[in-house]
Parts: sequence; C-alpha cells; structure tokens
Amino acid sequence: MMRKVILIMLFASSVFAAHQIEANVNSRDVEGSIRLDMGRMGNAMNNAYIGARFLKGDNNNSKTIADPDPLMEVSFLVMRPVQGVPGLKVGLGMKGEYTKFDGNTYSAVPMGVEAELRLPLNTPFPFYLGGALYYAPSVLCFKDADSYMETRIHLDAEPITNGRLEVGYRTIDTDVKDQSVTYNDSWYFGMRLDF
Repeated sequence: MMRKVILIMLFASSVFAAHQIEANVNSRDVEGSIRLDMGRMGNAMNNAYIGARFLKGDNNNSKTIADPDPLMEVSFLVMRPVQGVPGLKVGLGMKGEYTKFDGNTYSAVPMGVEAELRLPLNTPFPFYLGGALYYAPSVLCFKDADSYMETRIHLDAEPITNGRLEVGYRTIDTDVKDQSVTYNDSWYFGMRLDF
C-alpha cells in the first residue's frame, strides 16, 4: 500500500509541474502522457523535454496477443523549429518502453523522430498535423523483446490558446523472439493542454 501512495504522490507532483498533458481514448484503450520542458525548469536545455506515457491497450486492438499489460514509457526529446519552413518543428528522441503480455516481459529503448506542422489555413483557429516514428532493433531490446516499431499520425485543432483537440492513428509493434506482435493498432481522439 505504501508503494501505491508514493507512486500516486510522485505522479501528482509531476502533473502539477508538467508543461504538457495529453489524454486520448477510443472505445477500448486509454492513453495518458506528460512532458516537462527542461528549458523552463532553470537549465540551459532549451527545446528539450522529458516525459512519461501510460497506454492501457486492449487485446481487441491487437489481434496477436490475448492478455496485454499496460505499456509504460519514459522519454527524452529535443524539438526545434526548422529554419526557412514556417510552422514546422522537428525533433529527435529516445524512449524506454516496458510491458508484459502473454507470459512475455518486454522492454526496449527505441530512437526516433517527431514532427509537427502548423497548417497554413485561413481558419478561425489553427490546425496542426503531427507524426512520430520510433524504432528499436534487437540490440536495443531486452528480456523477451526482439524489436519495437511505433508510428503515429494526428491532426490537432486549437480552439482555445494552449488547448487542443486531437484525432489520430497509432500502431505499436512489440515483437518478441518467437512471434510478431502488434501491441496496439487503433484510431483515437483526445485532448492536449500546454502550460
């Protein structure tokens, strides 16, 4: 019980210190993430972010596994505007992934790229198109893991300043040594708040 209380306190304190909170759902899955802007925390790492994610996937959005545990993640990302392309940001990052499913313990350290473009539309509020691609070959996988691949694309609308509504699609492959595994393959919608 004490461990649960400590984890809840750590989570609550990190939410209050967060600079970006996102939650998304579909009929079977729920995903939540937080990011902290290192540059706003009093150090010289401008445009660097540390984060955490929790994805409670459902086996109906997998088709290859019967009993998935939640996918937990910690991440580090550096994201900057691209000179000469208004509204475009590109970032490089790495993550640590951990889950269990069907008797397998899975962990991986994928590296990847993220991008976001503010669409040049004449609308009452801005729209953003974003995506991410992360990959870990077998050398960056541990326990029963053999490879990791995540792709994501999303469209955001910002009807209020620093508040976005999002619709997107994600696929996460968590292959193990003797099986190709799709942990999650689904559409989702959600909300993101920036502070």
